[in-house]
Amino acid sequence: MLFNSSSQPTLLSRVRQHSLWLALTLFLLFSGMTLFIVFALEDAVFKDQLKQTYHVLQQGGSLPANMTLVTQTDAFTLSDSEQLKYFEFDAHFGEFNQGDQHFHFMKTDLGVLLLNSSELGIISRAIDDILVILLLMLLPTLLLTYWFSNKLSEKALQPFSKIHHAIASEHLHINEFKAALCDIEEQDIQVIAKKLVNALEQKTHLLQQQIAFNQGMAHEIRTPLQVMSHSMELISASSPEIASLKSYHRLDKAIARMHRISSALLWLTSDAEEQHTTQVRHILDTVLSESQALIALHQIDVRINEPDPLNALKLPVPETVLELVILNLLTNVIHHCQTSEADKYWQISISPSQIRFCNPTVQTPDETSTHENFGLGLQLVTALMDKFNVGFEAQQNNQVFSVSLSIKKPSP
Repeated sequence: MLFNSSSQPTLLSRVRQHSLWLALTLFLLFSGMTLFIVFALEDAVFKDQLKQTYHVLQQGGSLPANMTLVTQTDAFTLSDSEQLKYFEFDAHFGEFNQGDQHFHFMKTDLGVLLLNSSELGIISRAIDDILVILLLMLLPTLLLTYWFSNKLSEKALQPFSKIHHAIASEHLHINEFKAALCDIEEQDIQVIAKKLVNALEQKTHLLQQQIAFNQGMAHEIRTPLQVMSHSMELISASSPEIASLKSYHRLDKAIARMHRISSALLWLTSDAEEQHTTQVRHILDTVLSESQALIALHQIDVRINEPDPLNALKLPVPETVLELVILNLLTNVIHHCQTSEADKYWQISISPSQIRFCNPTVQTPDETSTHENFGLGLQLVTALMDKFNVGFEAQQNNQVFSVSLSIKKPSP
């Protein structure tokens, strides 16, 4: 509806809505004034007839058929409220209803001169036509106001439209953003645009510093990791009995996990556009096999449901990144199950379009208790999935925490 406020209003919709309300209010106001002026003109005509008849009587003439001279003037003393009822402000003139008839009167020195105006009122007989004409004028008035508000918005709200389109552009460079806003003429809007540009420049600068730091940190980590890996290989080759120790396997798994984290950070900050296709079930089995001792230690019941194994789910994610994500999810399951007195399980459902992980939890569904419990947290996992255009959703309902990874549908 034109006059209803939208659930998601815009500047244009607000200007249009308030312009239409203003037009409707002014239309009703001027329609009332028009009717008042018309009735006032009709009253002026009746008063003029009464004056002319009074002059005729003074000259000895006779009364018209629709007029009467009453000498008992006390009967026509009207209160101020009754005078205001017909907007009569002159004490010598007035009007009143008697039954279904309407009278106008004039007080004179000869008596009260009455005019039966019941059949003379042109306005009362034509009021229906007048209202129809006014209603017919309402539609073009609203249409004209609607058109004018749109034109006004195009001119007056043009700077805001530029800012909106510039900010809404997902891949607009900061220099392109500045070029899009440089031709704004309105000085007050220029101040807002400059502050936005400065804020975006600062954000871009901080983001570039963060990316450079993450890249440098990932590269710095990889160097000692390579040394540690080669040292482990030399130790196992020179002393095979050491390779059978539990501490050796724990160290080997820790080094492998650090490799995954380093690779994920490099992928996250890389600008390279590469195509990846990873079979989800294969990576899942690999992670579960490596974490079998950890799962058994915490008594986690892993339940895998894959109704259609032949139509295997594949995600456009590097194997190292997907391994890191699943390991982080497993860490979160262990954290949740430690506080849960119910059944400790990890329900994994695989369909041709998504994989869904569910586990019990007794925590409240707020960001600090649920969304940041595992590994590097949801921020890193969300960023990685967004990097490779994979749908990611985490939610908690009825003490069940769930995470889903899905294939994004291509935008139309």
